[in-house]
Amino acid sequence: MKSVNTHYSKSLFIGVFVTLLLLMLATRTHHFSSLNHLPSASIAIFFLAGMYLRKVSTFWFFYVLTVGIDLGSSYFRGQFGDCITTSYPALVLSYGVMFMAGYYTKPNWQNSSLINNALKVALGLFIASSIAFFISNGSYYTLSGKFTDLSWAEYATRVDKYYFRSISNPVVYVICAFVIDTIIRRYFTDNSVAVIDNKRA
Repeated sequence: MKSVNTHYSKSLFIGVFVTLLLLMLATRTHHFSSLNHLPSASIAIFFLAGMYLRKVSTFWFFYVLTVGIDLGSSYFRGQFGDCITTSYPALVLSYGVMFMAGYYTKPNWQNSSLINNALKVALGLFIASSIAFFISNGSYYTLSGKFTDLSWAEYATRVDKYYFRSISNPVVYVICAFVIDTIIRRYFTDNSVAVIDNKRA
């Protein structure tokens, strides 16, 4: 039984890693000029990496990948644009928040119900996305040097414009992952282990 579970865990890890990698490569450059610095797929990728990959090394892998993609996009476009400014390093904090939130909100199928798991993930995603938004957005407006005369009233208006879009961006990705996780855990994992056990018997 242990070897079966170990093999399943490795296969799941590889599957999730490859899926998130392809998602990053497919979507990162499409949102390169986004003002709030956090492309929709990237927010979800770091959250899901924390939830399912659960290794700090994978966080740094995806962070370096985002930097590489951004720099590569800038090089081929011939300009840095609005995205890479002196505020850019603050993104590591935003992505770190998403990763840690995913890590601590991983569904516990053995001890919690579907509803409790869904509420935990939803709450964690909302709080983390909000914190990540204000780190990214706030650092951009205060550190980029592009908004030296921006008043608090004007900043509030800009927050109102971008906040909802930012925190809603990862929802579809996380919902899809949660549904797939639910189906696999409830309908495939137990059945596959039972089949193997029957064959051994």
